[in-house]
Amino acid sequence: MSLSITGLGLVCTLGHDVVSGCAALRCGMSRPHPLALQVASTGDEPGVEPVVGHPLRGLSDGFVGLGLYGLLAEEAIRDLLAYTKLALDDERFWEGTGLFLCLPGARTPMQEESELLLRERLAPLIMRRTRLGIRPGSQRVVARGNISVLAAMAEAAAAFSEGRFQRALIVAVDSLTRDLDVLEALAMSRRLKTPQHPVGLMPGEAAAALLVEGEAGVGRPGARVEARVEALHVRDIPDADLPREGPPNVLGLAEVLERTLERSNRVGDVYGDLNGEESRAMEWGMALARLRARPVLAGARTHWPAISLGDTGAVSGAISVAAATRSFVRDYAHGDEILIWSRSDTGSVASGLLIRPRE
Repeated sequence: MSLSITGLGLVCTLGHDVVSGCAALRCGMSRPHPLALQVASTGDEPGVEPVVGHPLRGLSDGFVGLGLYGLLAEEAIRDLLAYTKLALDDERFWEGTGLFLCLPGARTPMQEESELLLRERLAPLIMRRTRLGIRPGSQRVVARGNISVLAAMAEAAAAFSEGRFQRALIVAVDSLTRDLDVLEALAMSRRLKTPQHPVGLMPGEAAAALLVEGEAGVGRPGARVEARVEALHVRDIPDADLPREGPPNVLGLAEVLERTLERSNRVGDVYGDLNGEESRAMEWGMALARLRARPVLAGARTHWPAISLGDTGAVSGAISVAAATRSFVRDYAHGDEILIWSRSDTGSVASGLLIRPRE
């Protein structure tokens, strides 16, 4: 089933709205800043140095946990409302809308309690702050890490075909910059980029909102279809199936991309989840090796948002979708098809095609 993207919202370190944020992302801007965690340095002057990341300074200073996630999600939704010029008091519109709240899940055992709190209280908090009339029965939490947004799109497509609602508000929010337990765990597992370990991720923080509609909902007055989503494929690996030793299956991404690209003509751009870690680069390299005999990716330009924003976790897929959609709107996309792919820390992968809408 083809989905239509009719609304975007974004708050990130490059801008507190989707227009300026995506424009700055296209320019390659970056605003890294030292975080609270310090690590050992053995350079010319041995001592300690702070880990550098991409926190949302000035907007979310002093916020943590539920308050932080609620604030960022509210800002992203309000940006989407301004972008689409939707009215809060249109009860019929919001009653036909489902909410998919995309979260990272617990990254450490210490986070399990806070994750449960987010699952139970974040959606009601967002509804109170934004005053959206989305019914509680139409609200769902998708906590699958980086693949959450593409997985939510796949679930929304199934809900549209079953007639449960006409459109979906997909809200993604994540932060790797505030929790010292998470930062320490990443450092201990040698996943952080530090002065002594240059191959690793830089923690990020962001929130995004996407309005996705089925065929029955796009006929509303004033709706702008800015991109269509097709060929969504998700390969979710449960924790119980993870290998006890060694990295996850590096062929998972290649297999999912092959399915997404089966009917593709030619991809002009690729937006993916490379974040500085070797494991993800290896998976992308294996996928390219598997797909080298097919001309569909020949000449495609690659875009890695984490270079400018750091690893934004569960928001990374939404950022890729928003940036790719804006490239259609502003007409700097390199073709009519854009490949989006995401990879979670568990090895779960997802991909889909964004298609330029017809006039």
